[in-house]
Amino acid sequence: FASVERESRRLFEDDGFGIPRAESALEPTRQLLYHVAHASADHSALRALHETFDLQQQLPTDSEISHAQGSMSGRNRALLDTVAAAVKEDLLRVKDALDLHLRTGESDLSRLSPQVEALGRVADTLGMLGLGVARGVVDQQRTAMADIVDGRKPADEGALLDVAGALLYVDATLDDQVARLGASDQDAPEQGDLAAGEAGKVLDVLAREAIANFADARQAFVAFIETGWDHGELAEVPRLLREVSGALQMLELPQPAAYLTGVRRYIEDELIGSRRVPNGRQLDTFADALASLEYYLEALRENRFNRDEILDVSRHSLESLGYWPLPAERLPEQAPLAAEAPPPPPVVSEADIERTVAALIDRGGADAATAPEPSAEAPAAPAPSGQDGFEITGDEIDDEIREVFLEEFAEEIDNLDQLLPLWRAQPEDLERLRPIRRVFHTLKGSGRLVGARTLGEFSWKVENMLNRVLDGTRPASPAVVAMVDQAFYTLPQLQAALRGDGAVQADLQRMHASADRIADGDEGMPEEVVSLATVAPTAPMAPAPVEPDAPMPVEAFATPVETPTEPVADATTDAEAAQLDMVPASVDALLLEILDAEVAGHLVTVDAWVTRASAGQAQASEELLRALHTMNGAFAMTELPTVAQALTPGEGYVRRMVAAGSPASSEGVAAIGELATVARAAIAGLQSATPQVPVAAALAARLVALRDGLPEPAPMDFAALAGEDAGEEPVAALEAATPELVDVDMTAYAGFVGAGDVDGGNAERLEAERVEAERLEAERVEAERLEAERVEAERVEAERLEAERVEAERLEAERLEAERVEAERFEAERLEAERVEAERLEAEREAERLEAERLEAERVEAERLETERLEAERVEAERLEAERVEAERLEAERVEAERIELAELEAQILELERLEAERLEAERLETERAEAERLEAERLEAERAEAERLEA
Repeated sequence: FASVERESRRLFEDDGFGIPRAESALEPTRQLLYHVAHASADHSALRALHETFDLQQQLPTDSEISHAQGSMSGRNRALLDTVAAAVKEDLLRVKDALDLHLRTGESDLSRLSPQVEALGRVADTLGMLGLGVARGVVDQQRTAMADIVDGRKPADEGALLDVAGALLYVDATLDDQVARLGASDQDAPEQGDLAAGEAGKVLDVLAREAIANFADARQAFVAFIETGWDHGELAEVPRLLREVSGALQMLELPQPAAYLTGVRRYIEDELIGSRRVPNGRQLDTFADALASLEYYLEALRENRFNRDEILDVSRHSLESLGYWPLPAERLPEQAPLAAEAPPPPPVVSEADIERTVAALIDRGGADAATAPEPSAEAPAAPAPSGQDGFEITGDEIDDEIREVFLEEFAEEIDNLDQLLPLWRAQPEDLERLRPIRRVFHTLKGSGRLVGARTLGEFSWKVENMLNRVLDGTRPASPAVVAMVDQAFYTLPQLQAALRGDGAVQADLQRMHASADRIADGDEGMPEEVVSLATVAPTAPMAPAPVEPDAPMPVEAFATPVETPTEPVADATTDAEAAQLDMVPASVDALLLEILDAEVAGHLVTVDAWVTRASAGQAQASEELLRALHTMNGAFAMTELPTVAQALTPGEGYVRRMVAAGSPASSEGVAAIGELATVARAAIAGLQSATPQVPVAAALAARLVALRDGLPEPAPMDFAALAGEDAGEEPVAALEAATPELVDVDMTAYAGFVGAGDVDGGNAERLEAERVEAERLEAERVEAERLEAERVEAERVEAERLEAERVEAERLEAERLEAERVEAERFEAERLEAERVEAERLEAEREAERLEAERLEAERVEAERLETERLEAERVEAERLEAERVEAERLEAERVEAERIELAELEAQILELERLEAERLEAERLETERAEAERLEAERLEAERAEAERLEA
């Protein structure tokens, strides 16, 4: 009270109510309020102070006082921290020993004996601290470890993972005990709540560690991309993902663990094992799978809802990559000379048309719309190089086509002989390189088509290397020039093998490896091509079974002709679609647009024939054959084998009917009608919200039976196809078409050769001979259709092929210009029209190239933003962790401050009691002094009055 009096006096004297007061000046007021709050007397003034300052709420509760007292003695934070650190150190040693045992596959279980003793010490320590639940868990695991060491229990991975889970549980229990330091028994949670809380701690620890592993894996992939596809950067990723998968198994989450296994298998088999470089779409799909699993772990850690929807993204991504359902484990390679195993067939079409055709040929027509069937058999090795002739492909390829191909092959070798010296002089000139690349592109497509697969694969390796030069990925170094020279000198050997005049002596497998190595950026010179005869003999290998190649779409044609496509209504009814079994599929939007326009026109031809056949005119026509052939090639180009497997025997059935001149049976007419329904259903299904295509296995079997019921067709008469006039007209027509084969892939002659010029001077003869006129008109329409297909196929061609086609058209325009000088006036007008059309197409391609560059820039920008987002997430995670550590530090400081505060309060109470005693003593002395002064004053006053009286 003396302190309050002194402070009040100072305020009155100094007029200090408006001046800010120091913290020390408020101390007397706080002490006074403290005593008022604890006062038991009932007085109106005390009640007013209680209400004004809400003193009842400011008093500490009994539990808070008990908590503070517990911090000053007994099991305080410092003590628990010291003990917990020692326990965690023991647990860390046990976990390290278990991890080492699992990694090395150690069979000596006696090495785990020290860990049993360590777990016993941990259990005793936890019991001393009063952590009965944690002590019981560790004691159980100690018993289990003792059983494993003594041989009473197998040392399997599951038992050791249980021990690891118990150790994580103990870590979480220790932290929770420190957090509840000083809590009363009434405030302690129930046993079930404690278990749930500790389980949440375990989940949080596991999720945090798993997310950290994901971050490390993500950094490895960033390094993989930034180092130019260095597969060594991915070496640790499978181990990181395997640890995350083990954590998910511990949490009893088998589904995300299985998806993570699919991601790990893709990395091990495709990226590390086969050392493949994913394209843009595969990289995006893989990133979606990895990011969705990481997002699922974050949602699991934060206990968010609808977590299963996140896993749907993982499943769809793995299905696109061909790793869900999980394929069988790959067997190790046995033969060193065996060709590299082809990658699993993708579920959807991706990359460019060249990779699409290569994947379709490697698959041999297998159904790509369904998940790949796992096979435990090792891939068959290719035939020896000495047997690199034509493969047997059935009745789709005639000997005449192969003869034309061999002539084209010889012309392409001569063409290379003229082009290579110019390019060697200036290797950096891409304009001189483009026609060389196109030669190998032509040999690749034509070779695969006619069954010369060895030539096709060899040409593809060289073309792929030149593509890297043209798109700027690598320079035209001396290694590239040397590789092209080796390929040029090897082509005559392949030509001789195809003619049956000799065998290939060059080591094609080594050349393939050199081309791939140089394409990846290696500057080492290619190894010298050696004869396989010098290689140590190996066990003979049986050639792999060969299946017929699927018909290929038209890739190029000489004369550009625009053919308008008439829109045709979709005749597929709901009833027809409901009767078909549908499977999921996916086609690029641009390819689907081409496919729709292509198939719609030919379905009109098929429908018209079915209508005539139903009316009794069931004679098969060449128009019907061309329509089925074109649709078959179109569906094969878009990698929809479920539809092509029905179209291929249908085309063969009609071809044999045309060759035999026999009409179709009622069953055949019905089958052709159903075939049109299947094609319509495929187009409609691909255009729906959930793309799908029909499966027509039963229809395919019926068509195969109908086809096999007819005799095989005789070899095709090219002279009859070009024209049936006597004399030199057929020869002239064939000679007129032959030069164009130099710049045209043989894919245009896969199933039917229908190119021929319609002579306008024969109009009267064509009118008189109706049958001949229909045939020639059909050939003209077919030529226009082939040209339309070429234009559409070029539009789909990837960006890096755009410039090459421009060069090819320029050469074609120059050749046509030379012919224009030699031709008559009306021929000159036709060539001029073709030149104008070529310029229009070139302008369209330039616009497409600019659009492609814009899209590429957007993709790069999106990747940059994604990288920034991931970096921001990492920084945010570090910030949150720092905040958590800071919060723990502040909490420790707060508890310590409370302890000091209580000590100070005790000291202040004693000080107040001392001051109070001093004050009372001072008041007593002051009262006595005042009383003495009063008596003295009264005495003096009396004496003064007495003196005045005496004076009076």
